Amino acid sequence: MKKKELLFLLSALLLAILIFGVSRLMGAGKEASGLVRIYVNGEFHSQEKLGSEREIEITQENGHKNILCITQDGFYMASSTCTNQLCIQQGQVTLDNYYQRALGTHVLCLPNGVDVELVLLDRTPVPDMPDI
Repeated sequence: MKKKELLFLLSALLLAILIFGVSRLMGAGKEASGLVRIYVNGEFHSQEKLGSEREIEITQENGHKNILCITQDGFYMASSTCTNQLCIQQGQVTLDNYYQRALGTHVLCLPNGVDVELVLLDRTPVPDMPDI
């Protein structure tokens, strides 16, 4: 590799790191722009804002129970009384990863009938997202 090429690549890398750092610093103090909507058996249950970390307990009359953790920029299912535990294995949904997930903005607990959705407020969904 020639000296000029190496210098160009290092400069480009340094510029990319600088842009990334500045963009992270500019967004550090902003409130997360999303909501978490919870549906139980197809009906609206509640809605929570992102921002402060907390746990939401979803308890049904039939004894089914889910614990949902809200984070600064997303959510995940921490525990469930369902038999297969797939809702927990679906992992965290965040403002930065929803477009890479098979279920997009949702975490589903089918045995308990719980659907949790990340609602994007200041972002346009990725065009290739499948409709769920």
